[in-house]
Amino acid sequence: MSGIFLSYRRDDASGWAGRLYEHLVTEWGSGQVFMDIDAIAPGEDFRQAIAHTMETCDVVLVVIGPNWVDARDYKGNRRLDDEGDTHRQEVVAALSGADVRVIPVLVGGADMPKVSDLPDPLKDLVYRNAAVIEDRRFASDVRALQNALKQFVKLTTGDQVPTTSANGDHRQQVRSSPPQHSAPRSTAESVSRAGASLTAQTVLAVLGATVVLVWGVILQPDWHDELWVIRAAASLALVVLTAVGVWSRQWKWVLFAGIGGLAGLAIWLIQLVNTHPDEINEIFGGPPYDGIPNFVTLIGAVAVLIAGWMGVRASATSS
Repeated sequence: MSGIFLSYRRDDASGWAGRLYEHLVTEWGSGQVFMDIDAIAPGEDFRQAIAHTMETCDVVLVVIGPNWVDARDYKGNRRLDDEGDTHRQEVVAALSGADVRVIPVLVGGADMPKVSDLPDPLKDLVYRNAAVIEDRRFASDVRALQNALKQFVKLTTGDQVPTTSANGDHRQQVRSSPPQHSAPRSTAESVSRAGASLTAQTVLAVLGATVVLVWGVILQPDWHDELWVIRAAASLALVVLTAVGVWSRQWKWVLFAGIGGLAGLAIWLIQLVNTHPDEINEIFGGPPYDGIPNFVTLIGAVAVLIAGWMGVRASATSS
């Protein structure tokens, strides 16, 4: 295989990597640009498969986003320190390839890691000159990168499709050979599904935030308007953080939105009880009182919290 390989961490830079892939494919063709790929043979050593893929590419672009250095698994351990982490293995294998040009690509305002930030097998990455791609000039920065790549990437004939296991490990398969496994997905389709699919956590987060927006901000019970600002502030913070998290696929922001929003709404209800001790029935009672809207608002915040937790767990297991 000859071409360009994009190595990235999904919960750090999947959106930028997807956009970069689309630009590169336009220039080089889908047969020479590789990223998300599909099936590895049963019993095949995925470490050797990764090493082979890295060594047979001309260029490996290591896409580094703002969370690249400190990305952690669901146990709180830093992923770059995990020898079994797939993305780390890709970068280590690329750095070990004698004829592989390894280029760090900084996106999302990320800075180049320091030597002290990286484990020993990755320290050499710091000394590779990086390409910077800024959101406000994405197309021109990618064009400059493409012009630089032309001196390193060899032109080949025929499409080659890399394949991977469910956990992201890689090997290559030539399209013209008989398929030994299930038909591979196209990379563009894989990127689309990763970046915009209606997952359960996405639906739950959007529904929860919508409920909180309606009952926490738009509808204002007249009898406790003096405390409405607390409820509205907590609700708006939850909605904004949820929108940012869902849009960027950074589920930690959705988790923070659920925690912060739920805490703010709890403080609001406690203040209501303290300022209206004789109106407990109106605060927590059924129609015609405000108990149901109050509980519905809390349930919306809990839904966002659960969605954020689901998203963080899913990102941890898929990267």
